[in-house]
Parts: sequence; structure tokens; C-alpha cells
Amino acid sequence: MNLNDNRLIIRTLKSGNQKVFSLVYASYYKPLCLFCSSYVSSEEAEEIVQDLMMYVWEKRELLVEDLSLKSFLFTSVRNRALNSITRSHITRQVYERYQNQQMKSLSALDPNYSTELFNAYMEAFHALPKEQQEVYVMSRYKQLTHKAIADMLEVSVQTVNYRMGKALQFFRIRLRDFFLE
Repeated sequence: MNLNDNRLIIRTLKSGNQKVFSLVYASYYKPLCLFCSSYVSSEEAEEIVQDLMMYVWEKRELLVEDLSLKSFLFTSVRNRALNSITRSHITRQVYERYQNQQMKSLSALDPNYSTELFNAYMEAFHALPKEQQEVYVMSRYKQLTHKAIADMLEVSVQTVNYRMGKALQFFRIRLRDFFLE
């Protein structure tokens, strides 16, 4: 099938033809990843492109035959990459402000606060199950994406998300006395 026949491609996608979707995926995946990696890391670019392709498949009935599929894909990837940059920047700023505020207010009250917090953190870390420790270290210290961790551990991304969520929940519970609510 000719990818240049936009109307036919979209019409066939809308009908649920998986072979055409596979052709579109195979044809656009690498160029989209390359384009997206000019905004974000290669790993994140792959995640963005995969998410977009799944979105296209799930929402294929909404595709408009008069619009260029190629333009839609590249524009969507760019927008998703920019949204990701914005989200991570805002999250980092909020987290840093919160951490600074917590550290200033609590360390001013008790000069031994940092040592106590560190000791409690290490105790909590060592109490984590091995699988959660491993995921936590790879995510927080090695700064790997959940997909990269999943690939390295040969588990699903959902498993990594679950383990990381459980680890963070455990830390919140074990260290709650150190932070103002």
C-alpha cells in the first residue's frame, strides 16, 4: 500500500486494518523517534512515539481523511515532547522548592535534623524489598526511565511503576514524622 495516498491510509486505519497500522508504524517509528530526540532523550522519545502510535490506533475512528497523517504524527510528537519538557521542569521546580522549604524550616528547629533524616532514610531504604530497592536506585540515582529499567530487569513497565509506587509509599509512611504536612 502506498503511504502517499493519505485518504486510503486513513480510511483503512479507521476500518481497523492492523496490517496498514503495522505499515504506518514501521514507516514512521524511526523518523519520529529521531525527530523527537531533538527535544528529549532517546529513551523518552521512544516512549512518546510509542504512546502516540497507541493513541492513533485507539482513536483511529477520529482521524480526518483531509488532514495529512504525516503532518499529524510529527506535530503530535513535537507537542508531546514539549509537554513532557514542561511537565518535568515544573515538577522539578516544585519539588526543589518544597525540599528547600522543608529543610530550612526543620533544620532551623533542630541542628541534628539532617543526620536523623539521613539515618531514618537509610533504615527505610534497607527495609525495602530487594525488587523495590533495585527499581528505586535505578530511577532516583541512575536517573533511568521506567522503560529502560523494565528492559534491564526484563519486566513490564507496569511492574516498574508498581514497584516504584510501593517504594515511594513506603518512604512516605516511614519518613512522615520528618516533614510538615
